[in-house]
Amino acid sequence: MNKGLGKLKLIIFVIGIIIALAVFLFINMNDGNRDLDKNSRYLIIGKSNLIAVYEDKLAVKIPYEISISKDETVEELVKNKNKEEIMATINKILPEKVDNYKVIKFGDIKLNVKNAKNIPETNIADKRYILTSSLYSMFDTLYTDTNRANEVNENIIVDILNANGRAGYARKTGETLKKNLSMKYNAANYETFLEESYVIMNDISKEKTQEVLMQLDEKYFKIKEVPSIPTLANVVVVLGKEQNVDFNVEVVGNTSTADEMGKELKKLGYKNIKNVKNDSKVESSIIEYNSEDYFIAYKIAQKLDIKDMIEKDSLKNKIMIFVSK
Repeated sequence: MNKGLGKLKLIIFVIGIIIALAVFLFINMNDGNRDLDKNSRYLIIGKSNLIAVYEDKLAVKIPYEISISKDETVEELVKNKNKEEIMATINKILPEKVDNYKVIKFGDIKLNVKNAKNIPETNIADKRYILTSSLYSMFDTLYTDTNRANEVNENIIVDILNANGRAGYARKTGETLKKNLSMKYNAANYETFLEESYVIMNDISKEKTQEVLMQLDEKYFKIKEVPSIPTLANVVVVLGKEQNVDFNVEVVGNTSTADEMGKELKKLGYKNIKNVKNDSKVESSIIEYNSEDYFIAYKIAQKLDIKDMIEKDSLKNKIMIFVSK
C-alpha cells in the first residue's frame, strides 16, 4: 500500500515538474506585452523572421538572413541583443516606428492586417540587403498617416536659413518654392556660416521633403535628427556654402556606363568623385548611403535615374554607387 502511494506521489511530482517547465517555456517563448490590439504598432520576434505590425493596416516581414550592416544579420541581432535593443535597431531602419514587441517562437503567426509584405531586398555579393528606397515607397502606398497623405502644399511652411553669406539668397530660394510648389516660407540668415547644408523635418513626410529639396540647387543636405531651431515650420532648410564639402562619391564599375555616371556627376557640380574600376556584382545599379545622407543620395539617384538605394550606416561622409553591367 505504502509502496503504491509512494509511486503515485512520484508520478504526481513528475507531472508537476512537466507542467511547470511547460508554463516556463511558454512564458519565455511567447513573452512581451499582451495588451496589443488592432491599433497597436509592435514587433513580432519569431523563429525565423521579425515582423513589424502597424495597426490593422500593414505587416512587414524581415527574414533573419537579411544583413543590416556589413558584419551583422537580423539573426545575429536577435541572438546578441535584448528585446528593447532589437526594437531600437529596427526602428532606425523602418520609416515608421514600432513601440512594443511580442515574442512568438512556435506555432502559426496570425496577422490580421490589410496588407502583409516581405521587406524589399536585393543581393550584393551573396548577401541580402534591404532596399530602403522601395521600402519608403511601400510605406507611402500602404501605410501613410492620414494627415500626411493629404498634405497640401499651400499649408506647408518652410523656414529657409541662409548660412552661405550671399545676400538675399534665402528670400530668393523661398520665392522659388512659392512659385513652383505654392508653399509658404520664412527667410532669415543663420547665426553662422556653414559648409554643408541641413534639413530638419518637423511635421512633414519624407516624400514631401523630397519635393522641396529637388527645387533647390544645394546638393549636400544632411538630415539633422534633433531639432535645434525652435519653429512652427513643417520643415527647416539651412543653406550652406558647399564649396569645400568633406564628402566623397565613389562610382564602382568597370563599364562605360560607370565612367559616364562619374562624368555626369562632375558636370552637375558634385565634387570628390572617384571612379573605382571593379566588378560591381549587381544586377541593377544601386546607391549606398548613411541614413543622415538620404537626401544627398536621393538627389543623385534622381539625376542618374537609379531606382534602388540601400542604407548603410558604416559609410561616413560618403556615398557608393554600384553600376550594373
